[in-house]
Amino acid sequence: IALAFAASWWAFSSQRLLLDPLLPGLAVALGFLVTTPILLLMSDRERAFVRGAFGRYLSPTLVERLSANPQALVLGGEERELTVLFSDIRGFTSMSEKMNPSELTALLNGFLTPMTDILLASEGTIDKYMGDAIMCFWNAPLDIADHERKACLAALRMVDSLVALNRGREKPLKVGIGLNSAPCCVGNLGSAQRFSYSAIGDGVNLASRVEGLTKGYGVSILVTEMTRKAAGDLAFLEVDLVRVVG
Repeated sequence: IALAFAASWWAFSSQRLLLDPLLPGLAVALGFLVTTPILLLMSDRERAFVRGAFGRYLSPTLVERLSANPQALVLGGEERELTVLFSDIRGFTSMSEKMNPSELTALLNGFLTPMTDILLASEGTIDKYMGDAIMCFWNAPLDIADHERKACLAALRMVDSLVALNRGREKPLKVGIGLNSAPCCVGNLGSAQRFSYSAIGDGVNLASRVEGLTKGYGVSILVTEMTRKAAGDLAFLEVDLVRVVG
């Protein structure tokens, strides 16, 4: 609009041409008034999509970070360095055979809710629940600094939270947790009809196998060498040198 008025003034003062600047000025203003609400609506829809897609997996803080910068989200698959956690209730199969569906549901909800709170508070991404098992990973879809250490601390807090859960129980719950850090493929995986944000790869498989080893060694948490090296000044004990199944 300023350019239109400046050009009109120059044309009249130097060339003695009378050019009306109102029409181009009105055209620019109309274009602005029409496109601005459309752009705002598109931006709000993009933020709403991100919140809806990741609200179930991420903590509210991370969802806000992602919705404020949707460009950080890469749809499809990408390779990222992740720390992957698997957890499982020991003896859950035999335990579930002695419980009715209502009791089993109450047990699972009472266990998974505080565990999920711990994982989300540590900036983890909840991948899925598999019965009593939880799969979680760090460093996707957003970069998480010191994700190996945060995953280890989350595992320790999960074990500590069992103390409160086991109060009043005749048979206390025991959990096994496995951690591994490795490059993995992460993104929207599945079929054309149904997909979810998940991670796959050898690093994920290894984390699952390590979680299964906790029962044999009689410990609550096992981590791989890759996680231990990057976890900082936490205290570790070496257990064994193992070739896992598969």
